[in-house]
Amino acid sequence: MSDPYQGHGPSAGWQQPPPGGYGHPGAAGYGYRTAPGYGVQPPPAPATGPAMWAHLGAVLTITAGSMFCGLGGFLGWIAPLSLRSNARHKHDPYVRHHATQALNFGLTQAIVAVLGVVLYFGSAIVFAAVDHSGSSEAPPGLAVPLVTVMVVMAAYAISGIVCAIIATTKANKGEPWSYPRLIAWPLVKG
Repeated sequence: MSDPYQGHGPSAGWQQPPPGGYGHPGAAGYGYRTAPGYGVQPPPAPATGPAMWAHLGAVLTITAGSMFCGLGGFLGWIAPLSLRSNARHKHDPYVRHHATQALNFGLTQAIVAVLGVVLYFGSAIVFAAVDHSGSSEAPPGLAVPLVTVMVVMAAYAISGIVCAIIATTKANKGEPWSYPRLIAWPLVKG
């Protein structure tokens, strides 16, 4: 009876994997550099500070700016854009990834804020124009669409803030993070 694996062992040209295995952090050529005479050196740590500030700048602008002057939801893209276009971070893929994610988050929040304002005032104007009661009081059906728009916008803002806080902690730890597509539309590519 013949062996189906005959000729496939170490004597058939099989090589030992490099120390640490293929694709393992200890393997030369797989994320680690070797210097002559020094052995394997780990790569430099990613710049977590600027990546964290991209997300933190966006979430602070949106939350604090909305509390104080009401424009924070429209301006959350400024801090990530300034970090992303900084000459020092143009060639750092880690900072660029997190700044792009934060920029998409800020732009999406601004677009949704504009849509919320348009829906809120649009529904108020439409329902006020439809009211034919002749009284100076607000029409009774006006509260339902206005409250619905406010509840949807508040839920969207809270979920966005939670995702931005998660992104800030992930960036500070040196881990990659991508927002869910509902919270940050991929408007700007890496």
